[in-house]
Amino acid sequence: MFAWIFAGSFKNNREIFRSPFALPERLSFENYIRAWESANMHAYFWNSILVSTASVILTLAIASMVSYVIARFTFRGNFWLWGMFVIGLAIPMQSLLLPTFLKMNSLGLRDHLLSLIIVSGVFALPKSVFVLAGFMRTIPAVLEEAAIVDGCSYWRMFYKIILPLSMPGIATLAILDFIGAWNEYVYASVLISSDHLRTLPIGLANFRGEFSSEYGLICAGITITMIPVVLVYVFFQEQIVKGLVSGSVKG
Repeated sequence: MFAWIFAGSFKNNREIFRSPFALPERLSFENYIRAWESANMHAYFWNSILVSTASVILTLAIASMVSYVIARFTFRGNFWLWGMFVIGLAIPMQSLLLPTFLKMNSLGLRDHLLSLIIVSGVFALPKSVFVLAGFMRTIPAVLEEAAIVDGCSYWRMFYKIILPLSMPGIATLAILDFIGAWNEYVYASVLISSDHLRTLPIGLANFRGEFSSEYGLICAGITITMIPVVLVYVFFQEQIVKGLVSGSVKG
């Protein structure tokens, strides 16, 4: 399917209707230039980059610290804290659409990219804590015991020992959370109304409505949206599998 869309992005309507499954007659980037400049896809692209990157940083900064506490400390509320994030995995994010909209509106964040960053980060948090806590449990306790004997504080132990050893899991979550934020559509369509603040999924939906009869242009817009995600999967699929498997068992 991606190959068909990619080939169609180099064709005009005449070529698509005459030979929809054939290769393009010539390699023309006219559809990409029009989609990038005239259809405002460049603004949507950089908005998506900003939202996805910032939400990943927010999620992993919080998830790494929370996971460290859950995985490496025993205290009275540990089970309940862990249970809150497990329950969060079972709650569909669409079911919280109305209260989230009302809260963002009351905070004055509606029609602001910060609202999408917060929403994407918060909804990715349960999954990130679940995976990262499982990964941190595999780290041998003897490393922490040796650090304590040497007078290392808990914060320093976290940054110098736990965090570096957890990098495979963190890298895996960064990839998955980035893709999730990149593909976010429902909340982006509700929270953002200004055209210059739209992300790629919303921009692409409106793009298809505006240029519904120009199929080559639509294919170019879809390709621009899909390329970053495809590249992430192609170059980091081994890292994703390795990180998930490493954190799934306790050694």
